[in-house]
Amino acid sequence: MFKFFYVGLGGALGAILRYSFYFLPIPYNKTIFINILGSIIIGFISYFTKNIKILDHRLILFLTTGICGGFTTFSTFSLETVELIEKNQFILASLYSLGSIVLSIIGIYIGYYLAKLF
Repeated sequence: MFKFFYVGLGGALGAILRYSFYFLPIPYNKTIFINILGSIIIGFISYFTKNIKILDHRLILFLTTGICGGFTTFSTFSLETVELIEKNQFILASLYSLGSIVLSIIGIYIGYYLAKLF
């Protein structure tokens, strides 16, 4: 039962972090930046817990499903893609979709690489 508490607490913190990023002076689309950063973080945690240190399962839930799940914004990404399509900006929608997916996957590998340094 406490697992739900850890996920919920992490999700709330992740959502607060995501909202805070919209106030940063990042000149480009903040959603893609958040998704890439979240992918790096979850990649790091995933590699670290599988290959280097065993963390308590509750902490892993708090960090991954909770914080990273609340921080990253796939639903917002999807909505923004649909909005581009509705504005007939098909090329931009395609580039945005492909870029988000590819760069987030690369972010996972960057997280793996950074975890290997520990």
